[in-house]
Amino acid sequence: MCLLRMKPIKEVLKSPLITKITGTGDDGAMFEFKYKARKYEVIASDGGGWDHVSIVPVNQKRIPTWEVMCVLKDMCFNEDEVVMELHPAKKDYVNVHNECLHLWKPQEKRIPTPPKLFV
Repeated sequence: MCLLRMKPIKEVLKSPLITKITGTGDDGAMFEFKYKARKYEVIASDGGGWDHVSIVPVNQKRIPTWEVMCVLKDMCFNEDEVVMELHPAKKDYVNVHNECLHLWKPQEKRIPTPPKLFV
């Protein structure tokens, strides 16, 4: 089976927006990037059958904007990949940081999307 994967972490870490790499591991990296004078902390990983990226604004009491999430998506995923933000069942909520958002993509199958007319 061919797995569908996010960009390789080494490629992600070459982004000119990244200001600091704070850690790397077998399945991902932690880094900071700056966009429009605001800093963000990011964890990107591809372990456990999922590609996952989380983002937290640094010293901001607000969630990342749609524009920032698009920049992050372009940084970590190929332009033809579909990724998602999830709203899990309440019983599955884990909220470590109120301003943190996530991008997810399963590696074994494509995410279904509605017709273009609907979006």
